[in-house]
Amino acid sequence: MLLSTLLALAPLALAKFEGGVPQSFINTAIARTIELGGSTHVVTTQYNVKALVDNPETYVLALGKEGDEPPAWYEVLVAGQPVQDVVTDNVEGAPAALVPIGKMKKDGTVTISLNEIVAKSSRPVPAEIEQRAPQYIMWETNSTLVDSVYTSDVERIKIRAPTPEIIGQGKVPKTYTRDSDLTKSGATITLGPFYSVPPTLGKDAKGEQSPFWVHYETKVPIAGIRSLRRSAEVSHWGANLNIQDEIELFNNGPRLKGQFSRLNHQQSRFWASKPAQVLSELVMRLPPLARSVYYYDVIGNVSTSHFREGVARKGRTTESQLEFRPRYPLLGGWNYTFTVGWDSPLSESLKAEQDGKYVLSVPFLTPLKDVVVDDEELRIILPEGATDVQVYTPFPVDEIDHAVHKTYLDTTGRPVVTLKKHLVTENHAQPVYVTYNYSRAALFKKPLTVAAFCGSILLLFILLRRVDYSIEKKKRE
Repeated sequence: MLLSTLLALAPLALAKFEGGVPQSFINTAIARTIELGGSTHVVTTQYNVKALVDNPETYVLALGKEGDEPPAWYEVLVAGQPVQDVVTDNVEGAPAALVPIGKMKKDGTVTISLNEIVAKSSRPVPAEIEQRAPQYIMWETNSTLVDSVYTSDVERIKIRAPTPEIIGQGKVPKTYTRDSDLTKSGATITLGPFYSVPPTLGKDAKGEQSPFWVHYETKVPIAGIRSLRRSAEVSHWGANLNIQDEIELFNNGPRLKGQFSRLNHQQSRFWASKPAQVLSELVMRLPPLARSVYYYDVIGNVSTSHFREGVARKGRTTESQLEFRPRYPLLGGWNYTFTVGWDSPLSESLKAEQDGKYVLSVPFLTPLKDVVVDDEELRIILPEGATDVQVYTPFPVDEIDHAVHKTYLDTTGRPVVTLKKHLVTENHAQPVYVTYNYSRAALFKKPLTVAAFCGSILLLFILLRRVDYSIEKKKRE
């Protein structure tokens, strides 16, 4: 399993840096772009790297400063190609990715790209607003410059807000040589460029860092999901995969100050000037062949929804869409709990191999743009009789459990795989693969069990019909 291999390699890789990270690289140029949003922020960093020794092997890519949490999601590209065998751990107290570079000669160059999704780094300021007031977000970071264990010749950081309404920002350190401290153009703030920046992490750290913040307006609701419980049940006889999500949705924007006015809300809808902080509808992208879609909350079915089936175009089927509105508009601090589910053909998710082995693909998440799931639980329920169950995840998860689930007419029960993860973003909407063995004998176990049960009931009925229940025997004349 890839995840187990990487975890086994991590202590070996870190053992090389017990005495400090060797200065075997220099960053000739670093360019970072930060796209600010609501719940999440997209950070793209490009490193132009030069080797100072022959065969440096591993580049230590900092994911934050000492004491920081790693990003909710990230990927590393070397020379434009994604790198799969990246080990994540702490290097000298800071989260870092150990990137294999391959064979390089001294003075050789390579480009490393880091794409990140950062969550939980912003908050609404002010924390309470009136119903029709604009909403503002404060984004904060502990590091103004790009953290690195290596010296950087030049760095430049661009921060882009969703609107030009930027009402304030922090200041940069006065330590480094620069062309300019900070320039602002519309919705973009540019820091630097800064020259001859020493390492900011590790034993050779001499670079100065300082917190930085941007206070800006956002005109979209800041939605979040506190918990998502997804259940995927496989039926070989029904050739069906059923997926059901139990979602606890909330509005993470500024809380409502005062009372909610239904009149003001209706007027805003009539004049097409709905306040930015009001969350009144959601759109979910479902599989192309999704069918029998249902959506309900604690009260019952919700009719204010519309399902658009996927359309076949040029040999491809577009994604299906579920558009729905909660029973009430969600303002800052308000919650809404609901359930959504659908069926899809099992042939789209299951592949049969030789000797009764199957490979099942289950989507970990249905993506919602700029929405963070605080905690997700994925339960994959396999058919009764499945054996040798193995799980392959495209990213590390916090916990994987194996259990047995019993339901109607089960004898030994159905194998269940449960995956749990904290801080999930739309980029985690990738398939989880489960392999298992399922023999023909196991396939016919269920109908034989049903037949035996029905036969037993029939036999019992026949026997009961032959029993004389009269208290006194009738006398013969």
